[in-house]
Amino acid sequence: MSEYQLGGGLRLLTAIEKTEAFGEFLKARMVQALESEDPAELHYLLAQLDDYHSYLWRYYNKLAKDRPERMDPGV
Repeated sequence: MSEYQLGGGLRLLTAIEKTEAFGEFLKARMVQALESEDPAELHYLLAQLDDYHSYLWRYYNKLAKDRPERMDPGV
């Protein structure tokens, strides 16, 4: 199983790698944590989800700054 890695550089390849790794990570661990009703494991997984969420927002902000012509003001 691929382990999800915290943090990382703000670049497309890293964002894609993190997304793939996080998908595998969740498939391998989230359902099991929910079925076992394990609060410690669920807390750990939620922390990983929070990191992934923060990373993608940082990546979004970088893209918004680097590529303002692609921003949709109607969103």
